[in-house]
Amino acid sequence: MKLSASLSETNKYFKDLFSDQSDFMSKQLNLDGSEFELFYFNTLIDSELVQNYILKPLMSRPHAPIHDVVAILDYTETESLQEAVHAIMYGKTVLQRSGEAKLYLLGTDVKKERSINIPTNERVLRGANEAFIENLDTNLNLMRKLINSTDFVVKTFTIGRLSQTKVAMMYIKTIADMASVEEVDRRLRSIDIDYLDAPGEVDELIQENKYSLFPQTLTTERPDRARANLMEGKVVVATAGSPDVVILPVSFWSFFQSEDDYQNGFLLGSIFRVLRLCCFFIAMGLPALYVTVSGFNPQMLPLNFVNTLQSSLKYVTFPPFVEALSMMLLLEILREATIRLASPVGQTIGVVGGIVVGTVVVQSNLVSNTMVITAALTGLASFVMPSYEMSSSARLLSYPALLLSAVFGLFGLAFFFIIICTHLCSINTLGLSYYKPPFSLSDAKDTLFRAPTWSLTKRPKATAPSNRTRMRNPRGWKR
Repeated sequence: MKLSASLSETNKYFKDLFSDQSDFMSKQLNLDGSEFELFYFNTLIDSELVQNYILKPLMSRPHAPIHDVVAILDYTETESLQEAVHAIMYGKTVLQRSGEAKLYLLGTDVKKERSINIPTNERVLRGANEAFIENLDTNLNLMRKLINSTDFVVKTFTIGRLSQTKVAMMYIKTIADMASVEEVDRRLRSIDIDYLDAPGEVDELIQENKYSLFPQTLTTERPDRARANLMEGKVVVATAGSPDVVILPVSFWSFFQSEDDYQNGFLLGSIFRVLRLCCFFIAMGLPALYVTVSGFNPQMLPLNFVNTLQSSLKYVTFPPFVEALSMMLLLEILREATIRLASPVGQTIGVVGGIVVGTVVVQSNLVSNTMVITAALTGLASFVMPSYEMSSSARLLSYPALLLSAVFGLFGLAFFFIIICTHLCSINTLGLSYYKPPFSLSDAKDTLFRAPTWSLTKRPKATAPSNRTRMRNPRGWKR
């Protein structure tokens, strides 16, 4: 519909469109012979902004041009009714002067957001303690403060036919691979959905391997982690309404890197990174290894340990496979219950439940002492990884490993790891290899271990950055 210069026709258009909306308002003003009309949702606007920066200036100078009168930075003029409708839905106030086929879109949306807090899911001992929040503008503000460069690019667009969710794509144009940037842009713009729930839906909608258990995008709530990945040539996608951002393309090794690695020196950083990798294999394969050595290959263990294991299994009712499966399921139930319970009692119930249930199942000879220790170590190891998605993948993959070990013993466990390695090598993210074994020293520098900062002169090849030089003379003081 074409915009009319008549206030009554514009009023009729908006009233018909928002006839079911009880919070839609329009206000007519007659100021010294000039007629104006405001259109807005009273639940979305800041009434003080409207009163002080639109109404009062208009009353003092009703015949002056609008852009000279209103004192609002977010000011846009349009002749499109559809654009005005979107503006009203976002909390703007639409102003029209009688006789003008033009609408003024004035940013008066009420700002209600929680304050920036410390990260809750990605704690570190040293480093920044700021986390993203649900407001996209605030998150972009945090990133702008961290990267004070004209090369830092932010592109925003809208996804969702009904939700009209704002999405921002960030990258550094002199570092990022522009082919990857254009591919992410194309995939995001091609999403046709009525409602976008980020970051989970964004992750699923743009990843290539739909049925893989391994995460193919990195999710973080930390601005400093997002900045570190931008500096490696990656793309960050932030969504309004979510305190997490999505990073891509990523490699398998990205999920074992933590900000602590770069704050505690390269020796400590390397030790902790190797520990996380070991915990990944423990979380995935320890219950299966328990079933293998207790049921098929006890000769793999020292004689004293075999005697201890056999004595602990002597009066146990169920076979090792049922023991392991029941304890893993119990761990998942406890984990899920601890997350869903209210925070003041969640941890207490988790600890008490674990101790009580563990003690009872051992005393009743349903599960051996060794299996309880194995289950506890498996659970702890799964939470050592800094990525919740990779931690969940390791736990879920422990079930097929357990089944293969229960049927084929050590051969089943070996076959499982061969399948996993083959699957990892077959995954691509944005056309780049997801998993590349670090056969050379340069590949292992920031993957298997964290090399000294002064030796990380090149950016990793995994993300194919357009500019690989990270630093030229990091220790220039030493001559």
